[in-house]
Amino acid sequence: MSAQPLARGLKLLRTLPVICLFLLSGAVSALELTGLKNSHDPATIIKDGDTYFHFTTGNGIWYSTSTNLVHWTAGPSTVFGSGWPSWINNAVPGFAGHFWAPDIIQMNGYYYLYYSVSTFGSSTSAIGVVRTASLKNPSWQDLGVVVQSYGGSSEINAIDPALFRDHDGRVYMSYGSFFGGLGVAEINQSTGKLLGSVNHIYGGNHQSIEAPYITRNGDYYYLFMNRGSCCQGSNSSYYITVARSSNVFGPYTGERTVLSNQSGKYKGPGHVGVLKQDGCNYVSTHYYDLNDNGNAKLDILRMTYSGGWPSLTRNFSSITSCGGVSDGVYSFTARHSNRALAVDNASTANGANIEQYGYSGAKNQQWYVISQGTGYYSLINVNSLKSVDVWEVSTAPGANIAQWDYWGGAGQKWSLTNNGGYYVLTSQLSGLALDVLNFSTANDANVVQWNVTNGTNQQWTMTRR
Repeated sequence: MSAQPLARGLKLLRTLPVICLFLLSGAVSALELTGLKNSHDPATIIKDGDTYFHFTTGNGIWYSTSTNLVHWTAGPSTVFGSGWPSWINNAVPGFAGHFWAPDIIQMNGYYYLYYSVSTFGSSTSAIGVVRTASLKNPSWQDLGVVVQSYGGSSEINAIDPALFRDHDGRVYMSYGSFFGGLGVAEINQSTGKLLGSVNHIYGGNHQSIEAPYITRNGDYYYLFMNRGSCCQGSNSSYYITVARSSNVFGPYTGERTVLSNQSGKYKGPGHVGVLKQDGCNYVSTHYYDLNDNGNAKLDILRMTYSGGWPSLTRNFSSITSCGGVSDGVYSFTARHSNRALAVDNASTANGANIEQYGYSGAKNQQWYVISQGTGYYSLINVNSLKSVDVWEVSTAPGANIAQWDYWGGAGQKWSLTNNGGYYVLTSQLSGLALDVLNFSTANDANVVQWNVTNGTNQQWTMTRR
């Protein structure tokens, strides 16, 4: 595929009143991606260190990289090279190396990349998973099949995996297409495989539906999906809709269109992925470029919520901060002691103390930071998958901080306020800050909540892991 710049500016405005209206409203042009923009069914964009990675459909699983989300460069090689795991030959006879619609998530100290193997128009399909500890210096290990479909006309077709992490730290995979519709199942974060059964959530009876993606904002789960038909370039009838539910397993209702089939040169958008970056929501999709012979390219849009529903726009011209923190894996280091926020003795038990300890890279010193879309975040320990929690729902200064199963209480929701490059973590329940008791610099010193003083024992460096 060739790569042409995205369109700049607004369409020609023909009347002076309309021109004045746009000038007064501060209208802006679409974000202009540069470099190599080829993409079809893009995975959720993910970051490793200072580099973003965009995986997409292609032989061997193709990918590109960027340091700013704008300029993209081809990766040095594909994930599988010219071969593929041997189990695929039995699962999908006739597979020829063209992997579909990958998606990726960071968990358990690795990046897990899920991928589809199938043949066009068939429900004899499988989703596999491969992992690596680093995307910048990858060493891929294939873990085999995650879920299969066997050719039945009413089966959930095992293609188009999409992963997301809920507020409680649990991970879910949605997938599916024509035939039996869309399904979702929880993922075991130690193995990368299914933890429980697959739940049918939408579609079926050969409806034109595929490429589900679930994200959460506040109290609602949002199920994005493709409608129409793909893979026809300028003739693609794809468009994107969304429905919502108060439960990850549905029912999802109120389906509405969020990206129509065509807007200017953007034709047949498909395959939503959500990147929560600096408090903003960015959505990646592909589109067929009507100004470039219908070639498929990467598109990045901004998403906001209003009245309980998302909307997408191309009317922004740069990647900026929305005044928040990016979702991801972090360590927190106390400014006064240079020691890390940790779960005592790497315990996985409810009630285990949160303390400070010299950073070693252990999982009990790493935390999933998960935006709730409300200005508050979950802090879920990577080792135990339990939440930072104010002990016994106390609002008193000096109350202990421990870990507990996430239940969504105000004592498990935290604001993260940037104070000159250091963060103050404040409980929604009490308005009090995470505090190293008595300014201790010792290992095992207890962490409590205390009145906000902005002391160095309440200031934490956040380091992306």
